[in-house]
Formats: sequence, C-alpha cells, structure tokens
Amino acid sequence: MKILLYLVVYYTLGSTSSKEVTKNNDNASSCEISLGNYKGPVYHSVDSGTIGEPKCLLDSKWIKVSLHTVKFPGSDITYDDWMWIDYHDRINVLVEDEATNGEKLLGKGEQRGEEEERRFLVFEQTKYALEGKKSLAIIGGIIEPGEDPETAARREVEEEMDGLICKNFHFLGRYRYRTDVNRGMGWLNGFLATQCTRNNNNNNNNNNSKQKNKEDQDFIDNEIGAADTEKQKLVSLTLAELRKALAEGKFLEVQWTATVSQALHHLELTS
Repeated sequence: MKILLYLVVYYTLGSTSSKEVTKNNDNASSCEISLGNYKGPVYHSVDSGTIGEPKCLLDSKWIKVSLHTVKFPGSDITYDDWMWIDYHDRINVLVEDEATNGEKLLGKGEQRGEEEERRFLVFEQTKYALEGKKSLAIIGGIIEPGEDPETAARREVEEEMDGLICKNFHFLGRYRYRTDVNRGMGWLNGFLATQCTRNNNNNNNNNNSKQKNKEDQDFIDNEIGAADTEKQKLVSLTLAELRKALAEGKFLEVQWTATVSQALHHLELTS
C-alpha cells in the first residue's frame, strides 16, 4: 500500500519539488506524505463502527487520505484497511436571475404571470475530470474554515455573479448530503437563491472590498477554494429551458444535477 501510494504521488505530482512533499515529517504533518496542511472536517463515528484513530497516508490543503479501522455494528468482521478521504464540506447554489424588462420581484403569496417566466443563471464550462466535455454548471464552492453553509453560499454568489445580491437562500432538503457513503469526500449543502438584484453601487463596493482582501496575503494563503477556477460563460435560462437541460443530462456532475433537481422540486412545492 505504501509503495503504491508513493508511486501515485510521484507520477501524478512529478513536478512537485522535494521541499513541497514531506514524508514522515512530524513537524509538518502526522501523515506519511504531506503536500500541505488540511484544516477541514475529519470523520470519526463510533456509531458507524470507527475503532481507534485513523492512520493518515496523505494530506494537502484539499484532502486527507487515511486508513480507518472499522467494525460495523452487529458484525464480527473488523476491517483495518478501510480507505477514507476527508474533504472540505461544500455548497451548491442555483441562482434566480434578476428581474428584467420591468418584471417586479414577487413577494410571498404573489403570482407570476405567464409572460414573467422565471429565469435562472448557470454556467457553460468544463472541468478537469470531464474529459474535455462542456457542461452546464451551477455555483459551487468550499465552506471555508469558520464559515457556516449559508454564509459560504452568499459569498460564492457575490464572487461568481459579479456582485449579484440575493435576498433569500432556501436550504434544499432537510439535511446536508454525503458525497460518497463509503469513502467520504465531505458533505454537500444545496441552496436555491431567489429575489436577486445587481446594484451598481453595491457592486463597486463589493469589488473594492474583494480587492482589499486579495491584497491581504493572509486571505490569499487561507482561502482554500481560491485556486479552483476555470473559464466559464454565464447563461440565463428560462424555467422551461432549465427543466429541459436537466432532463437531457446537460449537468455532467452529479452534485449539480442533484441540486438543480431539488431546486425545481422546491419551486413546485412552493408555487
């Protein structure tokens, strides 16, 4: 297992200098290989069968890979090589487009006419794991240390949508959702953002504030999700177009698909 792990790191991160990879260095990390300091949630559940402390194989600012010892409740079998990946909890947000062409923002209980079909903002983009394919996508991001899910969702919307301010953030479902029920990979929190407006004055203030943060070296060093950016094109879809795109499998990442599906279900329940 150790030799295989070392080979994976060597071949996939061959350009990383020896100073960046630390092996068995107690001063830097308790992991056998360290590419950085992971500060996200770490899973340990006696109720699910965790025994003792996990053995860390690799960590970075993004993930922590460990071997857990697991004995499921009611079972006589103990697994001492249960591979587990700790990863930062995340948010996904489907954002309603701001009112256009004289449409007004609707209050609670008000009805929208047929000519005022709701619109939603999505991205056209690709991701490293999508084999070069383009996908529709919604806002996603890491919950930074010290943030709660809604705070992270609001921050990501302002950053990704160039100052768009949304009044309501509807939490989708009753719970957060595990990415992989056997291997971890963090939890997903889905939101639908509605009653959104873009205020030029607020936008300028937000840009100035973000610029100040970007000049703060401590902010740059500690924002985990800052490096996870790709080129993307913003697209406004009608509700009918969004439903069609979902049905045709245009959202190629399962978490985007799940969040959009939940958001559409929320709209049906509350309309």
